[in-house]
Amino acid sequence: MSRPLRLAYLSLETPRLGQASQTHIDEIIAGLRDCGWQVELFATSSGGASTRSSLLRRLLGYGRTQIELGKRLPEFDVVFIRSHFMALPLTLWARWRSIPVVHEINGTPADIGVTYRWLKPLSPLFSWLYRTQYRRAAHLLAVTPGLVDWVKTFAGHDRVALVSNGANTELFKPEGPSSPVQGRYVIFVGGLVAWHGIDTMLAALKEQDWPADLRLVIVGDGIERGKVEQALANRKLLWLGRQPYDAVPAIVRGALTSLCVIENQDGRSASGVAPLKLFEAMACGVPVIASDLPFQAELVRQAEAGLVVPPAAAPAIAAAVKTLADAPERARTLGRNGAAYVAREASWHHRGQEIDRLLRSVISQPGVPATDRTPPLP
Repeated sequence: MSRPLRLAYLSLETPRLGQASQTHIDEIIAGLRDCGWQVELFATSSGGASTRSSLLRRLLGYGRTQIELGKRLPEFDVVFIRSHFMALPLTLWARWRSIPVVHEINGTPADIGVTYRWLKPLSPLFSWLYRTQYRRAAHLLAVTPGLVDWVKTFAGHDRVALVSNGANTELFKPEGPSSPVQGRYVIFVGGLVAWHGIDTMLAALKEQDWPADLRLVIVGDGIERGKVEQALANRKLLWLGRQPYDAVPAIVRGALTSLCVIENQDGRSASGVAPLKLFEAMACGVPVIASDLPFQAELVRQAEAGLVVPPAAAPAIAAAVKTLADAPERARTLGRNGAAYVAREASWHHRGQEIDRLLRSVISQPGVPATDRTPPLP
């Protein structure tokens, strides 16, 4: 009997409970294990936008984690990297050991300058670090069609596949425990970061169209938390902070609608967005209000799962909230459409199978240098 395939998952962005990055990592690992893989996670403990660690501590963490994995590379059949500019040493190390590397891409190098404005002058360096890694990858996975097109040009090859985000349909589903939040409310779940439209959502609360009896409930934390704290005097706002992953579905399930109003700051969203919050709200049978950005807007329209509004438009968000509040039967229909779509096409079970097929194709070509492996798309 052949041994199970072995995968090392490298994340230099520290997984944090309640954040999308941890959910993404956990769900991919669970999906691959369901497909028969032995998976081991190598992750830092002090990196990413959710931490306040010093630069030196982060750099040391990046180094220690890659050295730990590097020493054990021969134990694995493939390395799966959550794309990070500092993963270049491990990428080169794995290439030298003829271990194929697959990168999972959720954004472009411009994201760093949006989150950390002071790093924007270093954008050319970050681009070089990413490009060097991507060119040497056995394969690249991107979460939107726009990112697929972008990275093909950026990396200079076609070893790229589309594998979008999804939802855990065992947790996020229309049926389940009732919400602990009383009354009618709109939900936002996610990191409090610049491009998630925190300012715009808070401004929408003050618009005339926002129903007087409807609160905005925010679940999440991040570097923009100060803006939320300053707005708590508004009785229409309730901030729950970061919540355990298994507590989120009930809160989402009780909402009138879920906000996915990502913004296109510095062009970071031009290649499309596929936020977890979108799939998870749809899976719960909750209609979404999504900004008109590639992929998420197309998905919402095609699935007829919610309303689409212009990016960074507080009046449009308030008007969309009012539309759904005034038409509860329409809201329920949109919610049912979203749940059916996710169950049919976008569960993490589906995503795990897609990644499994691609990885098996990558490692099925022994003796071929990692930079030359070009498996067919799954």
